[in-house]
Amino acid sequence: MAQSSPQPNFISNGLNGPSSNLPIILCLHGSGTNATIFNVQTMRLQRALLKSFRFVFLDGPIDSSPGPGVLPMFEGCGPYLRWLRPDESVTHMPPETRKLIVRAILAIEGDVVGVLGFSQGSKLAAGLLWEQEFRRRNGDVGGRGIGDGFNFKFGVFTHGISPPMTEHLVEDEQKDNIIELPSLHVVGADDEWAESGRTLFDRYFDKKTAKKLEFDIGHRLPTEEAETAKIAEEILRIYDETCR
Repeated sequence: MAQSSPQPNFISNGLNGPSSNLPIILCLHGSGTNATIFNVQTMRLQRALLKSFRFVFLDGPIDSSPGPGVLPMFEGCGPYLRWLRPDESVTHMPPETRKLIVRAILAIEGDVVGVLGFSQGSKLAAGLLWEQEFRRRNGDVGGRGIGDGFNFKFGVFTHGISPPMTEHLVEDEQKDNIIELPSLHVVGADDEWAESGRTLFDRYFDKKTAKKLEFDIGHRLPTEEAETAKIAEEILRIYDETCR
């Protein structure tokens, strides 16, 4: 049997390693963290979904200072990374981010069914779904843009930031097209960016296929078992209704 090709060093695995044949959720960290930190931050969710999914984490391509809430817990866990340049437009996907995503999709072996983003990672995740749907609606299956090589079935957006991060594939007036792919949005009522997360849900996602959960937390993933269980339950529901 041929051996699997080694993954690039910007890709890391969660609790279920690369030998697992479970469907994959691609995980995109927030600004000023990295794949290793996001792996730790999602450990409760990974345990809740251990028998259902393999989590694969990417490192962003752009250096950053530590993000909100990263210190002191993750001091010394750098390099800290991000997806947007600090001086970049809030909607434009940098070319190095696009290149890294394309390389990752080509390198990951397995069925990538979903994407999970936290904070700035949710901007990127929303942009990936938006561009995938734009290409589908316009019958574009050629070699144009970020949509090559993946076919996400759903998205999970934790502490989302609006608007989606996309390439310059479309005119600005088309950027309000809604995303119909099933999605789950987790908002922290005490998060200083809570309104941006609500805007991402309200403006860019079809309410027939999107669901929002709000918890009394700040800019972090839930730590209460019941809250984690609710998120896991909704992810499984979306997967069962969409992929099975």
